[in-house]
This record gives sequence, C-alpha cells and structure tokens, in this order.
Amino acid sequence: MFIHEDSRRKLIEWSGGMVSKALVAKHDCIVGDHHHRNKEERFLLLSGIARIAIIGSDRQESVVAPREFIVPPNTYHLFDLAEGSILLGVASQEFDPNDEIKGEPC
Repeated sequence: MFIHEDSRRKLIEWSGGMVSKALVAKHDCIVGDHHHRNKEERFLLLSGIARIAIIGSDRQESVVAPREFIVPPNTYHLFDLAEGSILLGVASQEFDPNDEIKGEPC
C-alpha cells in the first residue's frame, strides 16, 4: 500500500489485480490536469461535488456524487473537487512518472 499526502489531498493506493486509489480532498482543490499515454483509468466520485470535471473534450460543471468517469489512454482529465469530496480510482497500470504527462496530449 502507498500513501501520499500533501496540502491538497490524501491519496491511498493499493494493488489487487488492478491498481486502486482513494482520494480525499482536504479543501477545494484541482487534481489530475494530465494525461497518460498507456494507462486507462476509471473514477467514481463517491461523495461530494466536482465543481468541474473534464475528460477529453467533455467538460461538466457541478457534478454531484455518485458519478462514474472513464478515462481512456491519451485522454486529458481534470477534477476540481469541493472540500471533503471522495474520488475513487482504478487504473490498468501502476503509477509510472514517465507516463503522467502534464496537460493535454498534442
């Protein structure tokens, strides 16, 4: 199990076939703002509100839990989460810093 905490959020990641993570927003914050060349991710906004959710060219505002998001490889994604929101994620691969590219794909 991997736990990473910063001023925005607490992230808990574990592996059991697929790589899973839970993110708890400590305050209003933006997470994501990147894309992956190889990894597919699925997210479940379990509780709270995503003030903005962007998956590729799809932008949604004031998204209330529960809501599922599917992020194929090479697809930009960003979540602007309200304080206390919980976002669960499942990925097809473990974290690879070389496969997390800031911003949108060219």
